[in-house]
Amino acid sequence: MKHTKKLSAIILSAVMLTTACSGSTSPDSSTEIKDSDPAASENAETDDSTDSTDSTDSSNDTVSASKSVKDVIGDIKVDTKVKFLGWYDLNNSNVADTYKELFGVPEKIPSGYEKIKYRKSSSGSTADEEPFVSIKVSNYSERYFDLAKLIQSDDSPDAFPCESMFPYYSIDHDSNLLFAPVDDIIDFSLAEFAQYEQAQKKTTIGRSNFAPVYDAKLSEYLWYKTSTIKENGLEDPWELYEKDEWTWSKFIEMSEKFTDKEKEKYAIDGYSADIYLWTTTGVPLVGLNDGKLVGNFRNEKILKAMDFVRQFATTQKGYRYPREVVNNWSPSYTEWANGNTLFYNDGSWRYDETWQLYKNKNNWNDDEISFVPFPRCDDEQTYYQSIIINSFMFPKGSKNAEGYKSLIYAGSLANSDKEQKNIARQNAKSEYGWTDRLLDRMDRINDPATFVPVIEFKQICSNPNPLYCGESYIDEMDDWCYMEGQDYKKNLEDEVKGEYVPAIEAYLNDLNSRIS
Repeated sequence: MKHTKKLSAIILSAVMLTTACSGSTSPDSSTEIKDSDPAASENAETDDSTDSTDSTDSSNDTVSASKSVKDVIGDIKVDTKVKFLGWYDLNNSNVADTYKELFGVPEKIPSGYEKIKYRKSSSGSTADEEPFVSIKVSNYSERYFDLAKLIQSDDSPDAFPCESMFPYYSIDHDSNLLFAPVDDIIDFSLAEFAQYEQAQKKTTIGRSNFAPVYDAKLSEYLWYKTSTIKENGLEDPWELYEKDEWTWSKFIEMSEKFTDKEKEKYAIDGYSADIYLWTTTGVPLVGLNDGKLVGNFRNEKILKAMDFVRQFATTQKGYRYPREVVNNWSPSYTEWANGNTLFYNDGSWRYDETWQLYKNKNNWNDDEISFVPFPRCDDEQTYYQSIIINSFMFPKGSKNAEGYKSLIYAGSLANSDKEQKNIARQNAKSEYGWTDRLLDRMDRINDPATFVPVIEFKQICSNPNPLYCGESYIDEMDDWCYMEGQDYKKNLEDEVKGEYVPAIEAYLNDLNSRIS
């Protein structure tokens, strides 16, 4: 079946539809394995920011839904192709395959896009054979400007990928309102959405929903080699997780035992591990709570988490691979593969794009590569995990609400339907060498019943809208502890740095004042 890459990526990691990594392609098995370059690292740090909330409810909501999307599909009438703006071709996805099964291919092409039928899509089909008019942004950094231009010219697309910046553009201020609420379009009581009710609550702005959550996956995992664990006399993290003993203290114990600066051995490498560690407290720096943006900069759990991640800095205990010193700010896949790095934090796509290449090159057995979620805080009884959500936004001014609805419902079935999930599983095994062992673990970790979702929205205080809180303030706060080893609490009391929080809070209050 075609679209095998996307089938695997969407089901396993929900990356294609939610993050800037969505348009990435996996290298061929003959591709040379290289460590990340500085440009790639900058993009990765930007895209890694994930959505979160300040809720600390330790139990998942259970919602009983009497109806499924399948029960209401027949009520949807679509006569016009869905106009999609993004940085990838939506026609080249399992969502498109599912859409065609449910709704066929709408014959009507949106006005002004009639000539698109003469172009070839990335799937090899002519565009008139595909359900979506897929419009590429000029480049990823300009994506919101491109969307704004189309809206202002009365040429709004019908769908746009959901990202952690969406709260900013969903709040009515100046000319930045790009997305419309979808409460009158989507039935959130349907089973496919009800199972993610808790995540949905943490994306609600005011009393409105802008991003229908039909799939949620952990943002990243801690990848490790079983041989590295055994050779260093460490407990297997997955076994600890199964026993509910995978905690901060166990993580630090392993880090202390493994790290040896003289031998250039470090406990962890990758981008933004500090974010995924502090969110295991259940508290983000910036979250949505009861429909309002909340800064948790002085929250006791944040203070504790910042003190915890401080240990990893080079100037402290140095558990973190010093990429800024030894590798021009880039992580090193090679050091991990050679057993000199204990953990590498990244998404499930890292297996597709890198780990399986090392496996093939070095003839590793099927049990060599493993992963585990980020450890829970010792003081918490549950696993709070940073998540990415799978959804599309409804751009302001769209004239095809039924088309948007049909896309969301098709996406929900593509990610929940047993047949589609089985197809994705088989493709993951045949194309990228995933084993049943790894896939079973992925399914278990991402079961909504096994964790409480946390969504970090700190990026709305950074690019592309620096303003007075800007990237300098929020990003510097991010780096204080994990990268630089500074005392977070002391910085809050500092004459200069102490002004960061009031400035950011003023910005968040200004945004909140514009929420209807």
